[in-house]
Amino acid sequence: MRTVAGLLVSGGLSQLRSCCAPECLAQARRTGVGTALTLLAIDLVYVPRGQARRSHIIDAAIEAGWLVAWWRSGRRTEPSV
Repeated sequence: MRTVAGLLVSGGLSQLRSCCAPECLAQARRTGVGTALTLLAIDLVYVPRGQARRSHIIDAAIEAGWLVAWWRSGRRTEPSV
């Protein structure tokens, strides 16, 4: 649990310290989306199996919220290719 927490904190700090250039924001967005999708999948797989506490459903809802937030912000930050 502490290892995962450390990885999440380091990923979050990296996102917070990214520059304001469109390509930097796009990278922070990809990191956020990937992290949220991974944590959401873990919650949705392991809670029904009884291998994670039911309270993790709250975490799944929060991750889904982050995905919506990242999706909405992506319309403004993705660099045009």
